[in-house]
Amino acid sequence: MRGGITYVFRYFLLIGLVLCYLIPFGPIVAGGIIFALVVDQYRHTMHMREDIRDIKNHLGLMNKGEAQEYELDQEYTQVDRLDAEEMNMINRRIEAELEKESKKQ
Repeated sequence: MRGGITYVFRYFLLIGLVLCYLIPFGPIVAGGIIFALVVDQYRHTMHMREDIRDIKNHLGLMNKGEAQEYELDQEYTQVDRLDAEEMNMINRRIEAELEKESKKQ
């Protein structure tokens, strides 16, 4: 897979060089194409990383630190998916706990 990617980049680099000579705005177009390819590759890599983390967690192959980080990330993504009513309820609980702590001090 890695070798195929380098060939794709070489072809796009060649196309970019041809565009640079033939079109006045060729460098801008070539730069845009290369930037889009890099961003797409990064996004693909991040999805693969998340999938690998999910598999490692499912199989129990994570060490303690990785497992804690994974759980925190899962909780964080769950909070992003909550609706307004659930967020208000959580915020009220947090405010109540903070008021209890402030009264103790």
